Amino acid sequence: MIALAIAVVAFFALGEDDEGTIPRDSYTIAADQMCVAAKRQIVAVQRERLRGETPDTATGARNLLPVVSEWRSDFDALQVPSDRLEQARDLDAALQEVERQIGALARIAASSGREEILARAKEADEASTVVEEAIADLGLSNCSRLTIGLTQN
Repeated sequence: MIALAIAVVAFFALGEDDEGTIPRDSYTIAADQMCVAAKRQIVAVQRERLRGETPDTATGARNLLPVVSEWRSDFDALQVPSDRLEQARDLDAALQEVERQIGALARIAASSGREEILARAKEADEASTVVEEAIADLGLSNCSRLTIGLTQN
């Protein structure tokens, strides 16, 4: 009787700990790998800018835009499990906002002063923070460990 009571208590205790945990299934693995690849591409574009291979902020932002757009498009093509629809929508919306911010940075960088460019770059960087939160909420653990920002120098 005592063993049965312990088993019942352990079952409920373990069930509570597992609640809310994102399973490491084929969707999570695919989305995680996609995210890691996109972040590596973003870092490569940023390195080009830091090495001076990209002539200006406008070009740097234009080079980032297709990376984020492709990431979002590929992510949207994945079949999302029903238990993660909200988290997937949140990540998609966050990526869309980063796209919008980078596009705006690319547009204003060619004709605006340094202060305005830095303000827009800061907004893009803040939008990338929301992407990082959405990545963590979706359980993309490998990608979560690769935190990056989008700020351009």
